[in-house]
Amino acid sequence: MFKPYKAILASLILLSLAGMTVIQVKAQDGPVESEILPSQGNANTTILARFRTTNATIGNVDKADIFWDDSNVALNQQGILGADGSYNYNVTVPTQPPFSDIGNHTIRVDTFIFNHGQASFNFTFTITEFVPSPEYLALNATYTSLLTNFTNLLNNYNQLLQNYSQTSADYAALLPEHEQLLLDYNSLSANVNSLTANYNSLSANYNSLLTNYNGLHQVFNSLLTNYTSLQRNLESLSSNYNSLTQDYNSLNSSYDNLRTNYDAAIGQLAFNRNLTYILTASTIILAVTSIYFATKKPNPALKTRY
Repeated sequence: MFKPYKAILASLILLSLAGMTVIQVKAQDGPVESEILPSQGNANTTILARFRTTNATIGNVDKADIFWDDSNVALNQQGILGADGSYNYNVTVPTQPPFSDIGNHTIRVDTFIFNHGQASFNFTFTITEFVPSPEYLALNATYTSLLTNFTNLLNNYNQLLQNYSQTSADYAALLPEHEQLLLDYNSLSANVNSLTANYNSLSANYNSLLTNYNGLHQVFNSLLTNYTSLQRNLESLSSNYNSLTQDYNSLNSSYDNLRTNYDAAIGQLAFNRNLTYILTASTIILAVTSIYFATKKPNPALKTRY
């Protein structure tokens, strides 16, 4: 009775033989069948390398050194023994460019086969699609960021270059003015030095004047104190003066009255003196006349006439 699974198994074997690559080892003793599955794919494809010996007198590829484009992938790796007696190796595509670039890549498997010697197998695996690894994505993001920064820096550099050119032209234009300003600065510096010397001299004079001012201020304060005292004395004297003036006016009024009375008294005294003089003269005349007539003898002739 024909069983379906046997047909399926036979079909799979035929397909495997169709995709199998038969290579010859470096030794001269018989072939070793080998293949890789699949023979093409993207950069994330896991490749299965299978080795099977058809000669029972020699060994199989139970340990191997695996290289990808002459770059070491594994050393002395132990093969996985399959159900059919083959030794299998899983090969992972390196993620770093150019090992993961699109195109053909060489897988080399070096081994030592028992009872046969050293052998080397070469396979070609075609990468049809590039699949970036996380490291590549991280590097690409870093590259993109760096490229953006570089573009910005380049733009800034160009802008700075334009600014530098403009600044250089401005510098060339300003250089004569700078030299003139430098001469003016030197002249002003000399003037400043002279003014500084004058300032120091004036500062010394100022300090001297300040000392004199402080002395004069002390004298002024003393004079102000004396002035205040004299002001009080003046006010007191002014009060006394006003009092004396009133007394003087009173005395002057009394003097006028006394003068009037004096003049009146003098006139009365002059009148009295004159009257006294008259009375005295009259008295003297009367006395002399009386004495004269008393002493004079009577004239008889005169008597007869009477």
